[in-house]
Amino acid sequence: MQGDYTAFEKLMDKYQGMVYSEALRYTRSQEEAEDLTQEIFLKAFEKLSTFKGTSKFPTWLYRIGRNMANMKYRKRVLPESNRELLSQAACSKSSPERIAIDKETRGNIRDHLSRLPGVYQNPIFMYYFENMSYQEISDKLNLKVNTLKSYILRGKELLKNWLQNET
Repeated sequence: MQGDYTAFEKLMDKYQGMVYSEALRYTRSQEEAEDLTQEIFLKAFEKLSTFKGTSKFPTWLYRIGRNMANMKYRKRVLPESNRELLSQAACSKSSPERIAIDKETRGNIRDHLSRLPGVYQNPIFMYYFENMSYQEISDKLNLKVNTLKSYILRGKELLKNWLQNET
C-alpha cells in the first residue's frame, strides 16, 4: 500500500471518526481537533513504510495520534486567572463565593467526564461543550442518531451516579 493514495484515502474515510474523537478529547475544540486529525493522517502516510503489521492498522494509527497529541498538548495549560473570576463577579449578580462554587462544580464535572469511556465521553463533550447537534455528531463519528442518543444518555447516567456517590 506504500504510496497508494486511493487505498490510504479509504483508510482515512474508515478511521476518521476514531481519530477525530480522540483528537477532540485532547484539544477540546472542534477546529483544533480537525487540524490535529489532518496532521495525524499526514504523519501516518509519511510513516506508512514503518507499519510492520504486527498490530492492527487502527492500533498503529491510534498510537501515532496519541503520541502527536501528547507532544503537542503536553505543556498546554489552560489559563484561568483571578482576574477572570473578579470580572465574572463584577458582571453578574452572583457573589464571589457562588462563582467559586460554580467553578469548582464545573471542574468536578469535567474531571468525571474525562473518566468516561470514549464511546460516551466524545458524544457528550461534542453535544454539551461544542454545541453540536445530534445529526452533526452522528455524521462526525459515523454513528446512527439513535445510537448516539443512547451513548449520551448512558454517559450522563454514569456521570450522575459518580457525582451522587461523592456527596
